[in-house]
Amino acid sequence: MSERIVDVHCIFGATAFAPNWGDPSAVRAALRERGITTAFVSSDLAARYDPVAGNDALAGALAATEDVSLRGWLVLHPDRVEDANTQLRRHFGSSRSFVGAALYADPVSGVPVTLRSAQEVITAYRRFSRPLLVETQSAEAMYEAVRIAQEVGTGIRVIASGMGGDEWREAVDLAAKPLNLFLDISGALTPEKIEYALDTLGGARKLLFASGAPATDPAAVLGMLNDLSLNAEDRERILSGNALRLFDAGEVSAPAVEEEAEAPPPSRPAGVGLAPLRPL
Repeated sequence: MSERIVDVHCIFGATAFAPNWGDPSAVRAALRERGITTAFVSSDLAARYDPVAGNDALAGALAATEDVSLRGWLVLHPDRVEDANTQLRRHFGSSRSFVGAALYADPVSGVPVTLRSAQEVITAYRRFSRPLLVETQSAEAMYEAVRIAQEVGTGIRVIASGMGGDEWREAVDLAAKPLNLFLDISGALTPEKIEYALDTLGGARKLLFASGAPATDPAAVLGMLNDLSLNAEDRERILSGNALRLFDAGEVSAPAVEEEAEAPPPSRPAGVGLAPLRPL
């Protein structure tokens, strides 16, 4: 029997090297080829330009049910609080197509989201108690993700996506304390970071498989895991087991049809090239 793989963070939207990545059927076909059974996706349009149009378009793409399940991350912009509230009411009403919300670095400057900048959005989000994904492509971004996890408390699980990029060692050290903070293993394709995280975090309980596709081929991230001497239990936890425990069971199976409805912070740290998918 093939192993189950839940990719907790992909991007949805056409790119120069994945021009069909805005077609749900093409995305599912590419993921199926790589053995992915479930993927949680964010709208590239929502993250970079227009959160309302991007989230709404993604909601339509999630409606179809096929063998590869696509679920959504609802992108929220810290400086568009009114839009965030409207989108939360609309997409988190009776639908489970969206597993949670996602916060990304500024698309122009690359400055990571901070607790201060996202405070209003986080306050509005607390009532939903769904997971919150925070992009963490540096140790500085991880510092802020830790602060956000501490701010929302244990009722909301926070996923730091990117594992600090090339600054993974410092980022993992920062992420060790909050009980509600989990790390996806996307980012630098360095097997050593997984070994370091297993040692620092006391095992695989807080690690989740993610690729960030289409910027990184999921096969490359799987290859990184295959280069390690993981025991069967830790491998299963990273690939799917932790996601199955972290998210509601229905969120890692067939997607639902979209229905519309209206502690002290850590010490601040001192201040990869990723393989693209083949064009589809």
